[in-house]
Amino acid sequence: MRRFLWRLSRLLGVAVAMVMAVGLFAAAGYAIAPHAGKALTAVDMERAEVDFDLTPGAQRTEVYDRYGNQIGVLNTAVDREIVSYDQIPQDVIDAVLAVEDEKFFEHHGFDLRGTIRAMLSNVSAGEVTGGGSTITQQIVKLRVVGNERTFNRKIREAILASRLEEQMTKEELLEFYLNEIYFGNGAYGIQAAAETYFGKDVEDLDHGDAALLAGLIRAPSVFDGFEDFEVARKRRTVGLTRMLELGIITQDEFDEYQRRPLPTRNLSPRFTDKNLRRDYFFDTVTDALLELDALGETREERFNAVYSGGLRVYSTFDPVLERQMKEAVKEVLPDGTGRFEVSIATVEPSTGAVRAFLGGPDFADFEFNLATQGKRQPGSSFKTYVLTTAIERAGILPYDTISGIGPCAFDDGPKLYIVNNFGNSPGSVKTVRGQTLSSSNCAFVRLGIVTGLEDVADLASQMVGRSEDERFLPFKSMSLGAQEVTPLEHAVGYSVLANDGIRMEPYFVERIEDREGNVIYEHIPRGRRLVSSETARWVTSVLEANVRGGTGTRAQLANGQPAAGKTGTAQAFTDAWFVGYTPQYATSVWLGDPLEKVEMRNVFGRRGVTGGSIPATIWGVYMSKALADTPIEEFEPPPPAPRSGRFLFLPDEKCPVEIELADGTKLEFELDCRDVNVDMATRNGKFIPRDSALCEITITDEEGISRKEKVRCSEVAERLNPTTTTEDPSSTTVPGETTTIPGETTTTAPGETTTTAPGGTTTSAPTSTTSPSTTTTATTTTTTAPTSTTSSSTTTTAATTSSSTTSTP
Repeated sequence: MRRFLWRLSRLLGVAVAMVMAVGLFAAAGYAIAPHAGKALTAVDMERAEVDFDLTPGAQRTEVYDRYGNQIGVLNTAVDREIVSYDQIPQDVIDAVLAVEDEKFFEHHGFDLRGTIRAMLSNVSAGEVTGGGSTITQQIVKLRVVGNERTFNRKIREAILASRLEEQMTKEELLEFYLNEIYFGNGAYGIQAAAETYFGKDVEDLDHGDAALLAGLIRAPSVFDGFEDFEVARKRRTVGLTRMLELGIITQDEFDEYQRRPLPTRNLSPRFTDKNLRRDYFFDTVTDALLELDALGETREERFNAVYSGGLRVYSTFDPVLERQMKEAVKEVLPDGTGRFEVSIATVEPSTGAVRAFLGGPDFADFEFNLATQGKRQPGSSFKTYVLTTAIERAGILPYDTISGIGPCAFDDGPKLYIVNNFGNSPGSVKTVRGQTLSSSNCAFVRLGIVTGLEDVADLASQMVGRSEDERFLPFKSMSLGAQEVTPLEHAVGYSVLANDGIRMEPYFVERIEDREGNVIYEHIPRGRRLVSSETARWVTSVLEANVRGGTGTRAQLANGQPAAGKTGTAQAFTDAWFVGYTPQYATSVWLGDPLEKVEMRNVFGRRGVTGGSIPATIWGVYMSKALADTPIEEFEPPPPAPRSGRFLFLPDEKCPVEIELADGTKLEFELDCRDVNVDMATRNGKFIPRDSALCEITITDEEGISRKEKVRCSEVAERLNPTTTTEDPSSTTVPGETTTIPGETTTTAPGETTTTAPGGTTTSAPTSTTSPSTTTTATTTTTTAPTSTTSSSTTTTAATTSSSTTSTP
């Protein structure tokens, strides 16, 4: 009862004071008696409890890297960061109270003298034009009664201010006020103002700084754009003069502060700190936040939370890795990239955390993220997905054998799909492992068909993270990387193998705290097994060998850390890739023109840029830096082979068999591949006929009559024992003699057969031999050779009945 009477007396006192003030106007001759009744009515209205909503206004969201360093802020027109009362220095409090409410710590929300003084100064206007409000009244105006300039609003404002002082301490009120008010140039609250005008934190402000800010409270827009220095100087003088009058500063200090230059531009770190400028990774984090259900059910709710919610967002970003990416590019290409760009993406396989990427040129100029949006043809780096599917879904092993002989032709609807090996190499028969190391195009198109193109498209889509409507299409050219991927997708796809077959969902945000520091979101790793650990280890063993002795040798790491990876180059050298991994990181490197497909010929000192050249080198330099201080981790070895190797071939596929006669003449037959074995003991993995296989020969008698006869292939040499050759001696191959094109080299992986360079072995065409009485000719059932291709490294032959593809290692 006592408390109620005390509160009532305060309200009545406020009302009486307001009526007295109104009386002053009446004495001045103004017909304002009705306002006295409004004052008493207001007392009755505000007797009920009032729920003051003093939650902080819109605040900027701050984004941090994995180490807790701020990398950017998100806000709309309102830039605000909440600070506590303890963070606000006394110099700021002195200046603000001197200008706005010098008796703040003495009154109870309403300053009668100040109000009467303000009313008297506005009598000539015939209405309330403003002034006289305490800080508490200003808070009420901001959050409850609004800016309407009427006597009734002024009465309610005073009464509610008195009520508010009962509910909050002076320190709480001042903290709210200094975080809420607008200081101009987009700065809401004292911290944002300190950054905007002085490039400081609020703790570092002194009386001179605070005087300008205090002077801007009543006219925050006068200095917008940092242009009207005369007005700004006057506003600062107001603050300094009041502090001088109150004895807060000395005359010498006053003079010193007056001589200080005024700020000439926005000094907020948002504009001056290059680490806080909008960039590719920060932009991607923002997109991820706007899709996060934890921040709201609708996009509008999420937008408000992200840009006005005062959140603290802790991202996966590793600035050290980003710096090392840039250093690697600079080391490998010291003269710059010219019109071309390098994009790199790194994912942590065990968690799915996207740690860093290079998105392209300067963000402000480009704004197209090559790492997440730049879809380009991966070339032979896509063969990893074919190999993985072959092992996982078709039961194929790396030690199974497949033909890489080319050119090779495949039925593809109304056309023939013709494929050339890189450099128009004839290829050879090797293990799947060996074909991967030499990056045989013909072998991998065959492998994709044998495996099942639907399965390849399905598993590859899952590994990179494609939705159903974006999945890869099961075309034969898919095996050679004809369908596009982004660098980040590619890194994620390879991370499945690095993580023993489990795909971790890639993510950018670790956790989010609200403005009070409560954790409102924390990432929970989500993984799904896509392939068995056995498959992942088989593929890894092949790709590790590729870095040791295949097309990816330039990607070897300086510290001896094992690495696995695959090169890739699109047709005409328009896109060059190296994608690889260690147990710690999966990383893709892409090099190309960001705007269009441009051939990378005669650039960077190379006739043609392949994935095994510059991208592999950048990958090796970057990953060596990234793992320099990390303990070496070995890959898990693959399991023992569950069976012996087998020969893989397509239905109705023909395999060439070569039979050598006693005089060294070599005859070639084409047999169904089911009728041959592969002699892996030979240098090139030759086909040899099975015992039951039949070869067709033609025998011509003395009268010139020919007849065809099928005999066991093992008996051909016996039946065709020549005594005289009709071949020109100059064109007859000397038995066992091989010829090698100068400058051609071959690479032999441990335990592997090698790819014969074009022209590496001379094989004569089927030849006829004669005896004095009978001529016997070996014949073959051959297929028409594919359309001829040019001698360039990468060739496409257009025709009405066929298409040709060459993928570069």
